[in-house]
Amino acid sequence: MTLNYKIQNEDLGVTIVSFLSRKYTYYSQVEWIKQVYEKKILVNGLVITQDYRIGAGDEISFDLGEFTEPEVDSNYSIVYEDEYLFAVNKPGNLPVHPAGRYRNGNLTTLLSSSHPNFTFFIVNRIDRETSGLVLFGKTKLAASKLGKLFETGKISKTYLCYVEGNFPEFISANGYLGSDNTSTIRKKKKFTYDKMDSSLWNVNTDFKLLKYQNGISKLEVVPHTGKIHQIRATLYSLGYPVVGDKIYGYDENLFLQFIQNGIVENKYGIQRQALHAHCLDFIHPFMGKQTIIRAEEPLDMENILF
Repeated sequence: MTLNYKIQNEDLGVTIVSFLSRKYTYYSQVEWIKQVYEKKILVNGLVITQDYRIGAGDEISFDLGEFTEPEVDSNYSIVYEDEYLFAVNKPGNLPVHPAGRYRNGNLTTLLSSSHPNFTFFIVNRIDRETSGLVLFGKTKLAASKLGKLFETGKISKTYLCYVEGNFPEFISANGYLGSDNTSTIRKKKKFTYDKMDSSLWNVNTDFKLLKYQNGISKLEVVPHTGKIHQIRATLYSLGYPVVGDKIYGYDENLFLQFIQNGIVENKYGIQRQALHAHCLDFIHPFMGKQTIIRAEEPLDMENILF
């Protein structure tokens, strides 16, 4: 099976190895160089060198059969189900849907394999390293109605997370989110209370301190908007990075180290970001009753303070 990727405008000008190691982080830069050297990476059907710089209209292709799919944690569980929808408690280190090298090791593919007669449509997504609730509709109509609840803020979401530092009792962070132009990581975001330009997104998140111990704070988080990296970027910008976060942690070089060799030392004993989608609270779009779904905090997070 060959994977093809059409270059986007934001990819222009970088070397092929830099692009591959940033977008497909399951292999190190050295391993991608090896693939290029062995002529397994093609651009527009042609063999290139590791110094090739990506241009407009380029299409990159490589044979997925040449690679080993990364290991994932497949221990998901269905924590709520009725005739219209169901909710899964997803572990950390499991993508929600197929992407890059995770063709089989992802939640939707695993669900399809274990429930071959089960029709479902995904409603919300969380990061691969974030654990917790993912909601599915059993029909397109159910997924559409649930999706509209998310879009209009009619589903209350609660997360649990651990951050570095002694967090205040409560912070309501109502501000703006945009690209962090000071970072070497292209997808990194930055939160600010000031609207610097019109491209910034308005984001609003409430943070409540639950416990503080040995330099680590456990928080309850309620996001009122739903932008990518909203919780992690906001906490990082406030000076309280999420424990174990490779991009928004105390040292972003950990993310670059992870790209290079696939491993990173973690002083807290957790190999992912300590963020968990804990609760969804909404009025059921078909039954008309309040529905509260919870996913218990996983052990790798509970053990952080002990």
